[in-house]
Amino acid sequence: MFALDERAIGRWERGAVRRPSDHYRAALRAVLEVEHDWELGFEESPIDSRLVPGPRGAPPPTVEAIRAMAESVHVIDRRLGGGGLYSSVIAYLQAEVARALFAARSGARVYAAAASLTEIAGWMAHDSGRDVDARTHFDGAYRLALAAGSAALAGNMCASMSHLAGQLGLVHDALRIADVGLERVSQVDGVARVEARVRAMRAKALAQRADRDECLDELTRAERALGGTNDDEHAAWAAHFDEGSLAAEAATALHLLGDLAGAQRHARRVLDLRSGDRVRALAFGRLTLASILLDCGRTDEAAMLGRQVAEIAPTLSSARVRSRLGELALAMRAGPKTAGTTAFLSEMAMLDAGNTPEVISAWPV
Repeated sequence: MFALDERAIGRWERGAVRRPSDHYRAALRAVLEVEHDWELGFEESPIDSRLVPGPRGAPPPTVEAIRAMAESVHVIDRRLGGGGLYSSVIAYLQAEVARALFAARSGARVYAAAASLTEIAGWMAHDSGRDVDARTHFDGAYRLALAAGSAALAGNMCASMSHLAGQLGLVHDALRIADVGLERVSQVDGVARVEARVRAMRAKALAQRADRDECLDELTRAERALGGTNDDEHAAWAAHFDEGSLAAEAATALHLLGDLAGAQRHARRVLDLRSGDRVRALAFGRLTLASILLDCGRTDEAAMLGRQVAEIAPTLSSARVRSRLGELALAMRAGPKTAGTTAFLSEMAMLDAGNTPEVISAWPV
């Protein structure tokens, strides 16, 4: 028998114990539904060696290699958070992808592949609390998508930029950029998931503006779009947007509008749909539901969800998860004390949930 308490987690987080013993790692692999220790963040990922720039004079990476790298990084990012591989991805973009872009025979497919990996770098930066860098990456990805002549990719990058603008409270920019994204995806067929994603971002911006009717209409359009086709050349890998993603955005939008019943219904759907390697998405889903339940007065239920996220937070290199945990803790400190909130706040005492967003004042799109 062995115990896993806040002291053990605190030692891992502080780096006092860099590699827990076999039984702890086995337990964590079982709980988080992963196969390898590197997926827990306790050892180097095998992808790190692939991100090392090639020897001088080596040929630039192929389109297939860049796309495979983008998919591999995306899988690890959503499982472990954006902090772990971010610097390696940037080095790969600056060295290897740059050589591919400037190669004599580079064409639209290279630009499209570079756009995809650059967007992922933007999300990793955002997840790490580097929002100025995230905006730079998203802007670069958008321009690469335009160079590739891909309306699907350009629309997808607009969705990412709209999300970031909304997160930073730049509601006018969030709505405007989403409109640009819709204009892009309207130029082609077979981009259903990208259209749904852009419409979901537009719905959130409308909710931030308290425009209830138009927000609900936009969510309905997003759900309708999600059932369409995705046979555009880039639609299959332009956005990993599915029913769980839309449910998460709908929960946030309805919560902003004060529709707690609707928000709770969508948030619970996220938890039903997210499993396996979607560790970070599940954490955000639990935090969203916890915030909604707290507003419903169901404090102990919210605290239980907060504790579940706090327990896995040390395995996630995600400043956004820490920040959301901190917000939940602040809200609970201001409310009545219960056994549940006391237990949650005790766990939070072991975590540093501070995260100050950077200021962005203008968007070029």
